[in-house]
Parts: sequence; C-alpha cells; structure tokens
Amino acid sequence: MSEKFEKGKKANSAKQKINKIDFYLFIYNIYVSISIKSLIIILFSTAFIYIQLKGKTYNKIDLEISIDNKYIYTSIVFLTSLLSNRAKSTFYTIHILTDNQFSIESFNIIKTILERFGKNGAKVIYYNLEDDFKGASIGGFALPVYYRIATPSVLSNVDKLIHSDTDIVNFKDLSELYSIKFKKDMYICAVLEELKVKKDVEDLGIKVDKYVNAGILLMDLKAMRENSVEKKLRDFISTHNLVFCDQTAINAVCHDNIQIIPYKYNTFAVNSYEELLDINNGQNPMYKFNESEIYQAYHDPALVHFLGHRKPWLKEYHSVYKIYWWYYAKISGYFNEILNYYKCDVNEIENLLKTIPEDGGLLKGKYKKFI
Repeated sequence: MSEKFEKGKKANSAKQKINKIDFYLFIYNIYVSISIKSLIIILFSTAFIYIQLKGKTYNKIDLEISIDNKYIYTSIVFLTSLLSNRAKSTFYTIHILTDNQFSIESFNIIKTILERFGKNGAKVIYYNLEDDFKGASIGGFALPVYYRIATPSVLSNVDKLIHSDTDIVNFKDLSELYSIKFKKDMYICAVLEELKVKKDVEDLGIKVDKYVNAGILLMDLKAMRENSVEKKLRDFISTHNLVFCDQTAINAVCHDNIQIIPYKYNTFAVNSYEELLDINNGQNPMYKFNESEIYQAYHDPALVHFLGHRKPWLKEYHSVYKIYWWYYAKISGYFNEILNYYKCDVNEIENLLKTIPEDGGLLKGKYKKFI
C-alpha cells in the first residue's frame, strides 16, 4: 500500500509539473499572441498616421506683396496662379502691405480668391503703412513699390521672406526658391536685371558689375535687421532722385550682399528664347549662367515676370507667356472684371485662350479646360 502511495505521489508530482509547464506555455502563447497583435496594431496605427500626415502641410512659406487698389486685378491673377500651383505640403502666409485707402471691395476680392484656391493652404495678414514713403520719387510707378523696404521692421517676427511683385505668374510651388541657402554675408537673393536698366545706377556713380531686378526677392530679414539695412535704404531714398525707385536703392545699398540666383525664379516675359539668352550673355562673366539653365528658364520657368512695358493686357504685346496670364485670369472667377478694367476685347482673349496646347503647355498637368 505504501509503495502504491509513493508511486501515486510521484505520478501526481509529475502531473503537477506537466500542468505547470502547460500553464507557462499557455501564458507564453498569450504573451506572444498579444505582442504580435500589439505590433500589428502599432504598425497599422503608424501607417494610418503617416497617411494622414502625408497630405498635411509642413513647409511654411512667408510671402509678401505690396499693393493698393490699383494693383487688385494683377493681384487676382498672381494669387490664383500662386495658390493653384501650391504643393499639398506647403502653407503660404501672405503678408499684404497696403495703405489706408485699401477698399472693402479689394479685401473681399482677395478673401474670395483664398477661399477658392487656397483652402487650408494659405492665410493673409494685412499691414497698413498709411503715408509711409510719402514724398519719395516714384516716376511712373505707384508708392507701394517702396513698401518692401519696410519689411524688416513691419514683419518683425519673420526671419525669411519672399517678396513678389504682382505682375507675375507662378508655374511652380515656391518651396524650392524658399529653400535656397544664403551664402556668407548675403541677405538678398535676386535675378540679374536687363542690361539697359543698369544706366539707372551708373548715373549715380554706383558700380554695376551686378544689377538685379527687385520683382522677386528672397530676403533674410533677420540679417537685414542685424545690419540696419532698412535704415540705410530709407536714408538713400530720402537723398536721391531714383528712376526705378526701390530697385535703385536696393542695388546701390545692398550691392555687396546680393546673391545671384537662376533666371527661372524670375523669368522675364521676353518675346523669344534668344532675347533671354542675350540678356544673360551680356552680364558679368562671374554671374553668367550656362545655356542649359537659360533654356530651362525660358521653357520651364518657376515664375514669369511681366516687367516694364510687357503687360499681357496690352494688345500690342506678344509673347508665349501672355496666354498663361489670361488663363489664370479666366479661372479666377473675375475674368469679366479684368477684361473690363483693362478694356480688352473678350473675343480676342477667348480666341487666344483656345490656342493653349492640348497638354496644357507650361501648365502641364495643372491645366483644366474651361467649362
């Protein structure tokens, strides 16, 4: 009996050990199962968050335009093209420097353009410069051309900024331009101006080995504040009679601190590729670009500038770029108002728009045929 009891005891002990092993295995399997499920959940959650964030904005760009009521119709086209070509990852803060005459109608027009084309991708901040720069020589220009000079102080919380004139059409998102790195001691990036305009500063006895157009400027406002650039510019403006207003002052005062960038960031609305090539070929060899870069600037520009007398609403002006200004005017929602303001013939412009290539030409995949 005792022997049987011992055998039973051993059997029970062995059985308990087996049960313990089974229990541990059971717990282990549960742990592994939970771990795998947790890992799967984590992976799916991460993928979901990534997909959600992928479409969100993370590239924030500060951009400034200086306008009054007279510039509202060029601003419509400019902002329509800017926002139509915005990348999903880009958010524009558009700083508008204006005067105390800026009308409610103009405010509402810009608000409408943002609602139509910039939803969740842009916002506008207004600054009233009142009578600032009153008395400065303006020639055939309007006073707002000087407002960009005030950006270091007016936009005191902004360290980097793109200034743009509004007689410009955007074909690309501006993140590439905005990401350009400033070289040592440089705080303005700009494109070389046409050679004939250099006489503007030559008459003032200022060196012109490089002379830039002020229509598109990438500005390091922090460095400009540190170097009191705004004060220097204001002093120069108050003591000189300037042909090209702020552009003259910028070239004179900031000459040694201007960094030259490719023409594609401010392609002049010339009549031919050869014309742009001639502008480049006549520049100081130190700042000239190779022919392939000029070819890109003409055939695949980021921004096109209708500077000087090259205005797309003028009947006598002919250029490959004219049609695209009117394309953005057409889709803006203010087509008729723009036609009326510039006294253009609707049939002439409608016929011009019909000649846009089937593939959209410079618009590429962004092209949408009119309804």
